[in-house]
Amino acid sequence: MKNTYLLTLAALLLLLATASCERLFEYSPYSSKVPDDRRDTHQKNLMQLRIIESEIAAKDTFKIGLISDSHTYYNSLAEIIHRMNDEGDIDLVLHGGDMTDGGMIAEYSIFHQIMSDLRAPYFTAVGNHDCLANGRYIYNDMFGAENYSFVFKNCKFIFFNNIIWELNDAEPDYPWLADELFCCSQYDRVFVIAHIPPWSDQFTPLNTYAYRNLMDTADVSMSIHGHHHDHYFGNYFSDSIPYLVIGSPGKDTWCTLTVTPDTLILETKKL
Repeated sequence: MKNTYLLTLAALLLLLATASCERLFEYSPYSSKVPDDRRDTHQKNLMQLRIIESEIAAKDTFKIGLISDSHTYYNSLAEIIHRMNDEGDIDLVLHGGDMTDGGMIAEYSIFHQIMSDLRAPYFTAVGNHDCLANGRYIYNDMFGAENYSFVFKNCKFIFFNNIIWELNDAEPDYPWLADELFCCSQYDRVFVIAHIPPWSDQFTPLNTYAYRNLMDTADVSMSIHGHHHDHYFGNYFSDSIPYLVIGSPGKDTWCTLTVTPDTLILETKKL
C-alpha cells in the first residue's frame, strides 16, 4: 500500500512538472533561454517601422517617444505605454537602456510583455544593468545586436553600447561608431542613443574626449542617454551638441521628440 502511494505521488509530481499549460519551476535564475516568439525583436519592429514610413511618406514631421531606465518600475512603464498609445501620433519609441535590474530572463520577459501593448515599434539601447548575470546574452537573443543603426524619414538613428564597468572595463567600440557617423551629410538628422552620458563616472577623460569628438565631427543632432534617472537637456559641454538624459519611469518621467524640417521639439511628460 505504501509503495503504491509513493508511486502515485511520484507520478503526480512528474505530471505537474511537465504540464504544458504553465512552467511551474524556473530551474535557474541565470537562465538565458529566450522563447522563439520573443527573439529578434528589433528586426520585427523594423519591419513594422517600414510600413509606418510608407504610410506617412507625404508628411514632413514625425514624433518619437522616449523612455529609459524602466528597471522594475513595471506599473509606471505600463502607464507610460498607455499614455503613448493615447497620444495616437507617436511613430516610434526609443528606450535608453536598463530595461532590467539584474539582467534576469524574468525581468526581460516582463518588459517584453508590457512593451507588446505599445502600438508603435520600439528600439532599445543596452544598459549597464542589462549586462549583469547572463543579461547580455539574453539581450542579443531577444533584441539583436548591441551596436546597430537604421534610417527613418531620412534621419539616421545609431544605437551604441557604451557600457564599461559591467563589461570588464571594455573599451566601447568607437571605430564602429566612427564608421556609422562617417558621411552622414545626406541625412536630415543624426541621433545617437547610448545608455551612459559621456560625463558619467564610468567614462575616463579619454573616453569622454573620444565620444565628444565624434559627436562634434559628425554634427550630431542630439545625443540621447539614460542611466542617471533624472531628466536633463542642454549643451552640457557648452558646444553645439544637445544632450538629453531621459528621466526614469521610477520618477514618472518620459519624453516625446517631434522632428520637423526646421526644428526639434522636446516635451518632458509626467504621469
